Amino acid sequence: MKVLLCALPGFGNTVLEALLADSRVSVQGVFTRKYRDPFPYYTETQLAEVCELRSIPWRDSTTLNSEHGLGLLRKASPDLILVATFNEILRPPVLGRPRLGVVNLHPSLLPKYRGPCPTHAALLNGDDVTGVTVHYITDRLDAGNVLLQRSLPIDEADNDGRLRQRLARLAGSLVPEIISMFEGGRKPAGYPQNDGLATRAPRPAREDGRLTPDDDIELIRRRIRAFNPLPGTSISVGDRRVSVGSFAELEDGRAPGVYEANHSIDIVRASGAIRLFKAEV
Repeated sequence: MKVLLCALPGFGNTVLEALLADSRVSVQGVFTRKYRDPFPYYTETQLAEVCELRSIPWRDSTTLNSEHGLGLLRKASPDLILVATFNEILRPPVLGRPRLGVVNLHPSLLPKYRGPCPTHAALLNGDDVTGVTVHYITDRLDAGNVLLQRSLPIDEADNDGRLRQRLARLAGSLVPEIISMFEGGRKPAGYPQNDGLATRAPRPAREDGRLTPDDDIELIRRRIRAFNPLPGTSISVGDRRVSVGSFAELEDGRAPGVYEANHSIDIVRASGAIRLFKAEV
């Protein structure tokens, strides 16, 4: 089976490795984006570098919907396109090209958290579980028929970076099952999503991570988990803003107030306390 991958670092690494390990698959190429800086969520090799090491054709920041991109797609002639986090919404001329369709690995249990940042949303809302949904891409964002879902418990230690990494590993583990579903030229129908249960997961802005000492402690806790490492969190201390990278639960008998040390800030309330660790800037 000829497969083309559209992906970014993270999900793209685990999915590509799984495709390369499957003798039923011929990887026709990878459309990706080569970042100038290191992958920001956790330590990961640039997907472009993996392609170069494995002698896989790849394209950097090529718009697949463009005439040039469509020409490259016609030349590759894949049976199936897999998308594993990508920075382009694919349009009908692309979607109708591969005979088996275009399939996405989305980091949530759809229809919950359609959109670009479902891990942020899951942590911000205090969810206990998330997962990966394998679904067809259509002209409606993250709304195509579902082929496969796997859930993943959210750990107390998860921030956005760690949760993304765990979901990437889960996505890679699903690739053999995806290939089996399409083996022999089959094109499974999947099942429709319930649009009435759909929720959105927009991209957070830096302002979303701005904390104040008066915020509810549970809200502080969720925002630090959801918005680290990006876009990051900070808290106002007097007339300064201090970047915060993590936190710890705290039992404290001091009077309610804000206590700053060299590397941390303690917020003490009658109802509880939390220690915020300053981020390295």
